[in-house]
Amino acid sequence: MAEDLEQVLPLARQTVPGFVEELWQRLSEPGETADDFGRRAQGAFIEEGNMIVADLNDSVAAMLISYPMADTPNPHVPGMDDMLKPLIRLFSKAAGTWYLHGLATAPAFAGQGLGTRLMGMAEDLARRGEKNRISLVVVDTNLQAISFYDRRGYATTASEPIVKAGWDTTALNWLLMEKPLP
Repeated sequence: MAEDLEQVLPLARQTVPGFVEELWQRLSEPGETADDFGRRAQGAFIEEGNMIVADLNDSVAAMLISYPMADTPNPHVPGMDDMLKPLIRLFSKAAGTWYLHGLATAPAFAGQGLGTRLMGMAEDLARRGEKNRISLVVVDTNLQAISFYDRRGYATTASEPIVKAGWDTTALNWLLMEKPLP
């Protein structure tokens, strides 16, 4: 799957446009570009087995990143980037769930049900991981994604104000959405 890395980068950026690029830039090490950091981060998801890609016609058509959240809240890390603090607070509220970190479909493959199938796979992984809830965080202006999640039984359980810190967006809040799993 490492050969898919270059095709995964635009999908990762697409999950929260502008935020991902800004965060990658802020977290990159000296001498490292934002895309280099993105490759490193996405490569880690691949290496850990937390990424599933849908390959169609020799292209990455869609991707899903999901994994179990720790059972104990994430601690505040001194020096943490301010952009991440509201997300960490939401992650703490999602402790013990199966977490859907990212889901994206390449525009050329939109409308083919890939997102729905990948969501089903994430829910199956959660059940196999003996999790009784699945969670995700979405930005309040991504109405298409919110509607997609609503139709699949997800509900907003918490929100945190966005810290823009250089991210040019009209969004105001991060939304934690969760779904109980039978």
